[in-house]
Amino acid sequence: MQKLDDLLLFAEVVEHAGFSAAARNLGLQRSKLSRHIADLENRIGVRLLHRNTRNVALTPAGEEVYIHAKALKQAAQNAYAVATDLTGEPKGTLRIGCSSTFAQEALLPILDLFLHEYPKVRLIINTSDHNIDLISAQVDLVFRISSKLLNDSSLIIRPVCDLAMVLVASQHYMNGKKPIQHPEQLKDLNFIALEVQNSMVSKVFLNPNNDLNIVQLEPYIRCGNMSVLKSVVQQDMGVAVLPLYLCIDELKSGQFVNVFDAHSTWFPQASLLNALIPTRQNVLLTTKLFLDFSIPRLRHKLHLALSD
Repeated sequence: MQKLDDLLLFAEVVEHAGFSAAARNLGLQRSKLSRHIADLENRIGVRLLHRNTRNVALTPAGEEVYIHAKALKQAAQNAYAVATDLTGEPKGTLRIGCSSTFAQEALLPILDLFLHEYPKVRLIINTSDHNIDLISAQVDLVFRISSKLLNDSSLIIRPVCDLAMVLVASQHYMNGKKPIQHPEQLKDLNFIALEVQNSMVSKVFLNPNNDLNIVQLEPYIRCGNMSVLKSVVQQDMGVAVLPLYLCIDELKSGQFVNVFDAHSTWFPQASLLNALIPTRQNVLLTTKLFLDFSIPRLRHKLHLALSD
């Protein structure tokens, strides 16, 4: 067989954007690492990297080879992790993806408990305001909040819980304004949307009779981060649909109010929280342990807001 370790070294150079950073991470001399990559190029007969004094860039052939080198690296990491699993002592690195707001407000306390339970595990938390692709981001699992059921045959989808939503504004913003009876009245208020595209947004509202009302709104303010959205509401700038768990304290203190009148039966459609795992690789022990550990705790934390 060809020297597979050179492919692994090639992947390190690409992921560290240069020989010097990769050599430091690997504990190798830069010149030795460069010779390994040169030998690899000579064996396969194509140039993989454009080199200059500052950085490296993939050639078209290098881009194709990197896809397979990255898969080989992941397979090697999984092989070592499986061997670790057989010892029954969880360790290694767990890579989790989610939104920054969900990480800060819901997940971090659970991660702290998990690390006390399994002190040899290390974490990488990949946060993004956009949906994280599990394969390209090389994460073990993603927590994703959506307004509808997910259906992706390339993923294992494990439902966590419904996420109650509430239409809120600051008490100061609503001074002099009447709470609304019907979702259509939302058009008379400054609506703040979790959205960055310059287009109309659709918000779905329900009532106990399962009647559905979809309101088309032109947002007064748009932003792409849920924590920023909450801050805009706190600054008395308008109304927004927020997860109940995220604003329960403000509702209790009276800083926020429910924009719907107390006699109105309308409420925003709930969102769904799911845990996603890529099916193309074996689910490792650490991932399984964390799912079993975190899901009941997330359900308890997120449903507490409903019972308070």
